[in-house]
Amino acid sequence: MHKKYEYRDLKPLWISVFVDILGFSIILPFLPYFIAEFNASPVIIGFLLSINAIFGFFFGPILSKLSDTYGRKPMMMISLAGTFVGFIILIISNNIIVLLISRIIDGIFSGQFPIARAIIGDVVSPEERPKQMTNIGIAFGSAFLIGPVIGGILSSFGFIGPGILATILTGFTLVYTSLYLKESLPRKPDLKESQADLPVITELDMKSSSIWGNKTLILVIQYAFIAMTGGILHTTFSLFAGIRLGLEPLLVGILLTLLGVYQIFFRLLVFNRLRNSIGDPKTALIGLGSYIISYLLLGFTSQAWELIVILFFISFAGSMSQGIVTGFTSRSVDSRNQGKIMGITNGIDNLAQIIGPIFGGILLSLNGTLPYALVLSLLSVVPFIIGFQVLKFGYDNRDLEKTKQIPTELIKPEIIK
Repeated sequence: MHKKYEYRDLKPLWISVFVDILGFSIILPFLPYFIAEFNASPVIIGFLLSINAIFGFFFGPILSKLSDTYGRKPMMMISLAGTFVGFIILIISNNIIVLLISRIIDGIFSGQFPIARAIIGDVVSPEERPKQMTNIGIAFGSAFLIGPVIGGILSSFGFIGPGILATILTGFTLVYTSLYLKESLPRKPDLKESQADLPVITELDMKSSSIWGNKTLILVIQYAFIAMTGGILHTTFSLFAGIRLGLEPLLVGILLTLLGVYQIFFRLLVFNRLRNSIGDPKTALIGLGSYIISYLLLGFTSQAWELIVILFFISFAGSMSQGIVTGFTSRSVDSRNQGKIMGITNGIDNLAQIIGPIFGGILLSLNGTLPYALVLSLLSVVPFIIGFQVLKFGYDNRDLEKTKQIPTELIKPEIIK
């Protein structure tokens, strides 16, 4: 019997992800301020936002893969330290170049998200991974929920106020992580080691040096399409609501807040009940199918109340599917490749944030809202179809006998003979 990992041991992960996203979201209200303060065009400001994702696309997977060799905790500490330095530079920024450097540094050290996922892959049982991967999404959504509000409250101080707050929070997280985050990287046992608890590589871990099995490839493709559609929507939603529906910025902000509230509601009150009732694969399939219909309905939206209803179902779709798909992707590789596969998914997320504004902007330049909605809906058909193949993988949280991979177990040295 494998010992269940204590959920409180995952607290440093939620805090790290929350603070990382909070630091980004609190500067969103300051985009007009950047334009006025630095005499920058909207194109430059858009590039300022995307540059972080560009560097995260290249360096996030590198940091995550290094965590497979040098440990999750050291690489998490390095990522947090880099973010800390990036915020310090943000505070002292007096021109657009220095501000750009701060965002680049933050992007280079953007390893918190994939490393957190890799740690979950190390220590959480396969049937529980979708649940904990979804919790990362809650930390992400919560940061976006309150970040812009905090930025608005501190707006009287310019962006120095939010920068100082983000720096303090990151410094606290750095110290907290150093004290409470446990190393989870599986290692081969050494009889000379004196540690009381040491993760061990099982025979299953040693069987494959490549992550690209059929299941992994299928799940990565599914993940990529989900990320791409989400990237288009999230990066161009304000343009869709403002340009196509004529909504005021304040109302757009309220709608984005509702999106976060919906996600928390579904995660806390619906997600576990549904997956325990019908299993993870079918729960994800329901969510993926809801995406198709919800995105299509965007093309027929003309009023704010209609958008509120559609965002409700989009939040439902994401809450029911994204964490599960990420958990399945983690389960498809052995424990020594958790950092690598989570780095790949993080790279896909960053790529979606780079391509999303470009592709979404092109769609919104066409006549009407239907092309925008239709493309999102069609892109969502692919992961939905793949979901029927995933049903055959046996990744059902209700049937532990079907679990083909177990988390690394902590054993005491005296057990090793």
